[in-house]
Amino acid sequence: MFRELNRKFQDYMRPKRLALGKRIWDKKKTNKRKLENNIIEKENIQSILFLRYDGKIGDMVINTLLFREIKKKYPHVKIGVVSRGGATDIIRYNKNIDKLYIYSKKRKDIKKLGARISKEKYDLLIDFSEILKINQMMFVNLCEAKFNMGINKKDWNLFNISIDKIDYNYHITKLYDDILKKLGIETVNLSYDIFLTEEERKAVNNIQEDYIVFNPYAASKHRSFNVEKSLEISKVLLEKRKEKLVLIGTIDHRAELEKIKETLGKRVLVPKLNGILEVASVIKNSKLVVTPDTSIVHIAVTYDKDILGIYRKNKEDKNSILWGPNSKKAKIIFVEEDIKPGQEIDINKVNIDEIVKGVK
Repeated sequence: MFRELNRKFQDYMRPKRLALGKRIWDKKKTNKRKLENNIIEKENIQSILFLRYDGKIGDMVINTLLFREIKKKYPHVKIGVVSRGGATDIIRYNKNIDKLYIYSKKRKDIKKLGARISKEKYDLLIDFSEILKINQMMFVNLCEAKFNMGINKKDWNLFNISIDKIDYNYHITKLYDDILKKLGIETVNLSYDIFLTEEERKAVNNIQEDYIVFNPYAASKHRSFNVEKSLEISKVLLEKRKEKLVLIGTIDHRAELEKIKETLGKRVLVPKLNGILEVASVIKNSKLVVTPDTSIVHIAVTYDKDILGIYRKNKEDKNSILWGPNSKKAKIIFVEEDIKPGQEIDINKVNIDEIVKGVK
């Protein structure tokens, strides 16, 4: 009861807090004029700062197409990226990025980073948040870029240019294509980039035979498979494919994956992987990737892999469209369930026969 009351109170207060934050931080000292098209050439843009402080790995994978396409046409433009968490590792060795800044949620650290960035005098800041939290409003303001671009920010003073609200009936790359067009880049390649060093490539040295990858986990528990369903799917993959089966997950999942390995025998491997780039290295050398997680999906798309993606489906959830695998090599299985308002579809209700059909 207390949790439900607290949730309702937080839902009630959230828009009020955001409105207050906007009154405080939605200000721009100079260059309040709105911008239109061909921004890089018309405004003599020499540097661009991308804000990806959400730490989402899959989002950052897709963002890499922006860095490459800008550098391709305008190699002189300095590209800086603000990132945190596992998303930082995705771009750690990206040759199209000139400066990487690590974001912390602590208010004092946000102020320090904002002051540091403001001294570098970026010409253009691009923020990808549909809804800005108060600390993010403050950070955008403190960076003091010459121009700011945002998503659905037409009524903001802080932003000089607003990209139309995300259309959930199209893949997210359409939004990035729109951004590039505003910058003056018309012909683009929408593929992604992940750069690996020799150290990450060593992660697959002990896997001598062909293999497929199964990742049972996602950021949400409602999109993650339990041990029983993971075991059931693993059995199907071993029956339908001749390769070895590599199970991947975080350190917290290792004990569960080891139990599956003990049950199914020598054809199952659970490698010890340190970080997302070693995971990417394993995916790069695989024959098939099976996953409910969008970050793993995007990594697999980067390396042009066969993919079997498993998504939940209801009227409100268009995750599979917006963030699905943007690849002709991908198959998607939908999990549908009659649920009451406020409830979550359980991905463990997936029809195992659909997985049998989906695996070549």
